[in-house]
Amino acid sequence: MNKLQKEWEERCRLHAESDKLHAEGSKLCAEGNKLHAEGSKLHAEGSKLWAEGSKLLAEGNKLHAEGSKLWSEGSKLHAEGDKLHAEGYKLYAEGDLIFINAVIKTFGNIKLEWKNWNDDKHSYECHLDNGEVYIPS
Repeated sequence: MNKLQKEWEERCRLHAESDKLHAEGSKLCAEGNKLHAEGSKLHAEGSKLWAEGSKLLAEGNKLHAEGSKLWSEGSKLHAEGDKLHAEGYKLYAEGDLIFINAVIKTFGNIKLEWKNWNDDKHSYECHLDNGEVYIPS
């Protein structure tokens, strides 16, 4: 077992948690995009009715307002998604910091390289100058 396995596993756990937050944030952003698209359609329809005359003006204003409401809701969801993305990035950084501090504490100031991206784990392998390699779990 590698000397830093516990820290590496904590880093991997935080990365996995971050990935969940990213996925949830992406879902919220996607839902926000759908609301934006629906809002845009309602905005366009509202503008068309406006042009048809004062008889249809009230209905156009209603649809325009509904579109604005959906845009507002979509923007809120985007903001929530962005917040979750930020929290995920913070967890990535915290996991990396835990591992890097453990490397320094254990081996001193040695070189480490992040390489060989793993799409499934959304993480790189960590290669230490002393030959140890940590692969995402």
